[in-house]
Amino acid sequence: MTQTHTHYEILNIPFPTSSSSSSTTLTKQQLKTAYHKALLQHHPDKTSSTSSPSTPTSTTINATTNSDRKHTIDAITTAYKTLSDPRQRAEYDTRLRLERNTHSTQTSGPDAHFHTGLEVIDLEDLHCEETDTETVWYRGCRCGDERGFLVTEEDLEREVEGGEVVVGCR
Repeated sequence: MTQTHTHYEILNIPFPTSSSSSSTTLTKQQLKTAYHKALLQHHPDKTSSTSSPSTPTSTTINATTNSDRKHTIDAITTAYKTLSDPRQRAEYDTRLRLERNTHSTQTSGPDAHFHTGLEVIDLEDLHCEETDTETVWYRGCRCGDERGFLVTEEDLEREVEGGEVVVGCR
């Protein structure tokens, strides 16, 4: 299983925190410097050892260097182009934050973030009914039950930390 790296990891620069704006934390010059450094570090012609091949330790070091090389020139260039364009960078940062939030609220395991057949909707998309004792939100199901999907305040309180409530048709 291959691990994908973010554009920030590829260029070895810190991901902006949610409290700071990405455009103010990293200047164009810093981004360009990180880009050039990554190109030099991962370029196939620049990573080969210049030591004598007859030395046993140089062979070991050379093999280690080649196995440590994990980013392609194309990946580095894509990362730079995305992060250097303010609009693309804002979209990328938003998507990355959303992915991180989604993965941090889910349980672990290979299928923890994948649920076939689930539809994600906001509470605002449900009908609301308030009584003196409780508030419920509901939505019709394809089986014909007008209140097939029902969410109570108790459900919301129980899942407040995760931010999601998973309900099935009753």
